[in-house]
Amino acid sequence: MTPAAAAADVVLEERVLTHEGGRLRYLIGGTGPAMLLCHGFIGSAENFDSWLPALVNRRTVIAPDLPGFGKSAPLRGRHSPAALARAAVAAADHAGAARYDIAGLCLGSSVAMAVQRLRPPAVQRVVLHTPLLHPGLVRRHFHAQVGVMTAPGVWPTIVWLGHQRIVSDVYKRLMVEGPEVDSVAAQVNFDNQMRADPRASREWLQDGLRCDELALVRTGGRRTLILMARDDRVLDVPRIVRTLGREPHVDLDVIEGGHAWSDAMRALQSTSIASFLDDQPLRTENTEAA
Repeated sequence: MTPAAAAADVVLEERVLTHEGGRLRYLIGGTGPAMLLCHGFIGSAENFDSWLPALVNRRTVIAPDLPGFGKSAPLRGRHSPAALARAAVAAADHAGAARYDIAGLCLGSSVAMAVQRLRPPAVQRVVLHTPLLHPGLVRRHFHAQVGVMTAPGVWPTIVWLGHQRIVSDVYKRLMVEGPEVDSVAAQVNFDNQMRADPRASREWLQDGLRCDELALVRTGGRRTLILMARDDRVLDVPRIVRTLGREPHVDLDVIEGGHAWSDAMRALQSTSIASFLDDQPLRTENTEAA
């Protein structure tokens, strides 16, 4: 059974609270110590469906829809990583979790690291998937794309185009994910894209790409797992390996493939996450490849 298929059998409880005057939705379930999950750009808590089989027997998962995304209301102020981190912490507080591991998916890495800055004693271990940790570790062409797309006169058109399914799928295949796009994941992503608040999306993308979290990863003292696809179209994976490969508390797992994660890649990802949380060595072939 693939991780995606196994995730269909995992049922999390939906909870809602009021955060800074707006609705904040999160999912919770599993057993064991808490783990706070920060989804990716224009995503939702459902981004982590394929993670659940590896997590729910090891951790109590707390997965919020960050403000402006999924079923959570946007903030009145700017949607910076720090502001989104306050919402993630509010979900953890509401769930009664005083200490937790934290995970960030792609742009969600900026939120995960902001949570660590906000609540240093609370954060235990860190899992970062396709993380945007420093502007110099993101490919130049992606910076150029974002600069053009988020320009004031261009962004409304980008939002409109993003709501056209064919245009959205073609862009993701050509510029981001490549040809291996899972149809179920694509539908979930498009549904999230339709719900995402345009202002929240633009602000988070702009601010998140400017974040420099290398020093915190290096000196924060938390055991950290970083998962990446070798042929990722957004990250400069070789440079990340050179930059962080010798940090004793950082485990790097570079999985063969591109930005669009196949079932086989997600299975390897789940194995690595489980090994990391169980204090077991990562898969030898990928540890050596990194």
